[in-house]
Amino acid sequence: MVVLSDRLRRRGHEVTAVCPPGGWITRQLAAAGVPMLEWPMHGLGAPATILRLRSYVREHGIEMIHTHLTRATYMGYIAGLLAKVPVVSSVHTLTRDWAYRYLPKHNHWFVTVSEDLQRTLIARGAAPDRIRTVHNGTDIGLLGPDGAGSALSVRAELGVPPDAELIGVFGRVDEFKGQHILVHAASRIVAKCPRAYFVFVGHAEPSIQQGLWEIAASSGVGDRLRFTGVRDDVARMMDAMDVIALPSRTEACSMAIIEAMTMGKPVVATRAGGNPELIEHGVSGLLTERTPEDVGAAVVSLCRDPAGRAAMGAKARERALRLFTADAMAANIEGFYREVLGKA
Repeated sequence: MVVLSDRLRRRGHEVTAVCPPGGWITRQLAAAGVPMLEWPMHGLGAPATILRLRSYVREHGIEMIHTHLTRATYMGYIAGLLAKVPVVSSVHTLTRDWAYRYLPKHNHWFVTVSEDLQRTLIARGAAPDRIRTVHNGTDIGLLGPDGAGSALSVRAELGVPPDAELIGVFGRVDEFKGQHILVHAASRIVAKCPRAYFVFVGHAEPSIQQGLWEIAASSGVGDRLRFTGVRDDVARMMDAMDVIALPSRTEACSMAIIEAMTMGKPVVATRAGGNPELIEHGVSGLLTERTPEDVGAAVVSLCRDPAGRAAMGAKARERALRLFTADAMAANIEGFYREVLGKA
């Protein structure tokens, strides 16, 4: 939402963001120079926000409301209905909420972040002619890798040898993201790639982290795990990795995959959700089943083939720069806006 707002403004559109007061999103919007209205979206203040939004739309000649996530979808839909402007709702995750199935359709359209998500919503009753897929886009890595200096500093920070091969997983550490799949595969990976270490970047509950340590220790590779917690230097950390793994149960349109591809990193990901739309198997990454055996074999194949790994990373970057940049996302959204306004 922040990146899209910024890019639409650069393309000549007037954008005002509406979001709850305080928090990280307001700081990012301010840093991007996006005008914002900090209005309550929870509790007793939410109905008043709907009425204020209706009035703001009328007073400022707003032509469209674009919502993100379910609460905003309900609020934006009602405000758009009252102000008589079309509403576009972005669907970022798999959801069964009624907002995406049963709200009256005459002023409501949807953007899904993957074709897989679009097919699922249609199967659950959403109108096919009111949904478009626009994949996520990113700015991370557009200037290319930072080089060996950054990679060496990350290795020093992590306390691993300078020539360590780093396999990174980016995202919240939990069963859904599948870090345990990689940990279960760690011993067989280390047996064939003795310089392999495993880096988990993202929030981890202490009990979950301890459980992963215990799995690794039981197979003799407890010393190969590193947990960084939440970071504000994701691009630097990602640049230092040799392979990115994402053994998720499912993904709509993974930003971690897109960011890794833009950074020129080969990705091992499960054949789940929108992942096959991002990765060309065997060309710009590897798609696997969600098992330690499959994930481990794919990681080993990349670790043992540095030249092939580099070539795959280059193909991944080329694909990401063509399809998954912030500018590409904004241009595709803009095209859908024009289509919607032509029908509204």
